[in-house]
Amino acid sequence: MSGHRMRAGGRRPHPQGLALPTVLAVLALVGLAALVAWRNLRVNEWLLNAEADLLRTQHSAEAVLPLAVQDILGAATDALGNTNPRHTPGNDAQTHAFFPSSLSERDTLRLRLGTQACVRGICAPNGAPTRSASEWQAMTSSAWLIDAADTPYGANTAWYWVEVLVDATPLNPPAPFVYRITVLARGVLPGTAVVLQALWSAPANPVPGKVSGGTWHSWQLLAD
Repeated sequence: MSGHRMRAGGRRPHPQGLALPTVLAVLALVGLAALVAWRNLRVNEWLLNAEADLLRTQHSAEAVLPLAVQDILGAATDALGNTNPRHTPGNDAQTHAFFPSSLSERDTLRLRLGTQACVRGICAPNGAPTRSASEWQAMTSSAWLIDAADTPYGANTAWYWVEVLVDATPLNPPAPFVYRITVLARGVLPGTAVVLQALWSAPANPVPGKVSGGTWHSWQLLAD
């Protein structure tokens, strides 16, 4: 018989024996690729959420600036004749912080502050000291807290400080001040915080309670 004839009882080798390991390997690779794709989607989603939260928090901080200006320009008495202590120095026995309207009143404010940098959001530093974002975040006990109704994220999410600085070339000589406003706003996600600082001076003839007018000289986002 021919040498090419198959021997009796012989069988050809079946390649099907390699199919199962090959399929398992392909499935493992597909599963790994799907896991990596899912992880990338989750990371991208987290980054987008964090970026959106940071942007909303910055908008929240910017919205506090006119509230601070309104506070600076507040009247000494309200419509009912009640005294506003934030605009009334009172007598020598009183110790509250207030917005001064003259250099002598600023000296009184500095004496009342003593070693404290600020009280209830009002500050009167020597010169114009610089602080990092984290330093301001650690000073919320000395800040003015924004009411929950005035901030989109609710209570305990926004604060501000107003530093009453002496202006060498004031628009209003009787009250030669420029105001450095620092706003801290917190977002929804843990760790989201924005510290915004702006420099503003009042108009020459300010109207109590009216926020229009004045001059914004600069603003910046603080970092560590």
